[in-house]
Amino acid sequence: MVKPESPSEPFKRAVATAVRSLAGEPELEVNFSSEPPSLKGLKARLPTPTRSLPPHEVAFVRGTGDAYALKKAYHNEKIHARFRPSGADSNAIFEAAETARVEAIGALAMEGVRQNLAAQLEHRLVAKGLSRATSREEAPLADAVGLMVRERLTGQAPPAPLKRAVDLWRPFIDERAGRDLAKLEGVMRDQKAFARLTRAILNDLIHGEEPDQGGEEDAEGENSQNQGQSEEQESQEQSEAGETEFTEDHGEEGEDADAEQSGDQVEDLSDSEQAEDAMRPNRSQQAFAGAENWGYKIYTPQFDEEISASDLCDDEELSRLRTFLDQQLAQMQGVVSRLANKLQRLLLAQQSRQWEFDLEEGLLDTSRLPRIIIDPMYPLSFKREKDTDFRDTVVTLLLDNSGSMRGRPIMVAAMCADILGRTLERCAVKTEILGFTTRAWKGGQSREKWTLDGKPTNPGRLNDLRHIVYKSADEPWRRAKKNLGLMMREGLLKENIDGEALMWAHHRLVARPEQRKVLMVISDGAPVDDSTLSVNSGNYLERHLRRVIDDIETKSSVELTAIGIGHDVTRYYKRAVTIVDAEQLGGAMTTQLISLFEEDHVRELHAARKRA
Repeated sequence: MVKPESPSEPFKRAVATAVRSLAGEPELEVNFSSEPPSLKGLKARLPTPTRSLPPHEVAFVRGTGDAYALKKAYHNEKIHARFRPSGADSNAIFEAAETARVEAIGALAMEGVRQNLAAQLEHRLVAKGLSRATSREEAPLADAVGLMVRERLTGQAPPAPLKRAVDLWRPFIDERAGRDLAKLEGVMRDQKAFARLTRAILNDLIHGEEPDQGGEEDAEGENSQNQGQSEEQESQEQSEAGETEFTEDHGEEGEDADAEQSGDQVEDLSDSEQAEDAMRPNRSQQAFAGAENWGYKIYTPQFDEEISASDLCDDEELSRLRTFLDQQLAQMQGVVSRLANKLQRLLLAQQSRQWEFDLEEGLLDTSRLPRIIIDPMYPLSFKREKDTDFRDTVVTLLLDNSGSMRGRPIMVAAMCADILGRTLERCAVKTEILGFTTRAWKGGQSREKWTLDGKPTNPGRLNDLRHIVYKSADEPWRRAKKNLGLMMREGLLKENIDGEALMWAHHRLVARPEQRKVLMVISDGAPVDDSTLSVNSGNYLERHLRRVIDDIETKSSVELTAIGIGHDVTRYYKRAVTIVDAEQLGGAMTTQLISLFEEDHVRELHAARKRA
């Protein structure tokens, strides 16, 4: 007997066909999942509809699919990357404006698409909490700008639940950028011109508000100069952008192609990049120099703790948890180990020993001894090892230990940290594994103290931090590997305050003696702490996180990279990747590190060639 088909299956097939058709991309793979929606390459993941297919859910699924299809059809990533600003807040506004542009093209062409996109937009921003905003601090400027750009391009007013949030910012935006906003409609189908005009709007809104982000003004000046380029050069750039393709290949052929590409890039590195790289270690002390002016407060650090994993759990329980982790590790070791071996080959190639032969002093070259036996008058031959250009390196893995990571995500994060830690140690790369969460739900002792003090207004961060050291950089892997089992412990994962965790990990890194320092953050969402957010603005923790990231990326020698599990971290970090599910974490983590070390290898080859 054939099992009857779910009523939602025909709907899924119809949506998938419509998305591919609207995108003009027959090879686009459309899947449905309970995980957060995402679009990456030729894979789109949409929300799974329920069997009853209520109208609001149908519109949201369709709207999400239409939004992704329009992005595939009308968005050029190379042009977007060229004009994207460096500051975190500016980048969020730039992204919101571009999203409004591509969606407006579809909304104006098709009435059904317009309705679907409106339903999707309202659902997404209401879920984000924008409908509850009562002050500008609770309504991100990027969301308000995106809604106003949509209004200018399509004539659609913001959805009713979001109107109050937009009205909070409307006088400010109209006063500063109203003239440039009015010009957007005329360049809606020209992504390059639209991006330039968006940068002008950013200059209108942010000029004088964020003096530390001078790079944006420099970029704006550069873009103004670009406007004077010849029409021939403009068309050539557009052609190049249209022809760019991004491919991924983890096979042996892909490795050879990567190596050839790295060799080609040696010639492209400029002297200015070398000079900047040489000066980077002197920049670490500049990070967070003005943190006291960010408007971020800590009500009391009295109950915060930095603690070793072994101090949170007795040896017997740690051993049991580690055994459980090892059982899970056996199931996925194949894929991750293959990529880890690729990383190991790359690192060992950079550290390969080279010798000088036929010297008059040094170590005796035993391979030449047969010649002396044949001819006793033949002089002894010596050899000496050449100095390598490989810089000693330390890598810190900072793992989100929040409650939303519970289950498969935290298990996979622990397994990947295990494999990567062992691989890097074999390559003489120091590795530190850290985790961050809070000691309690809903504020803990910090909130109790705040209550006893009479609940003063705007208290700032209002929870007890727990920063966990699973493995210090100098600790041997065999001694620390048991600690990773702690992540499997019930009750460990609570809330996450990402900004202060990044500052903590950064401070530990810059104190290290190694020449190169890499910080990799693995997270599945924005910072969330109910106790703090209930008595401060809704984006209080997020604003602080953005400032911390911006300082590390622009003022520190630490190389920062991030991986988001089901969460788009590219809106926070310049070097980042978002994965659809936890099983992809091992590959993404190893690939990110491979790209970092390949870039460093290219710079060292170039420096060696310059010295020769």
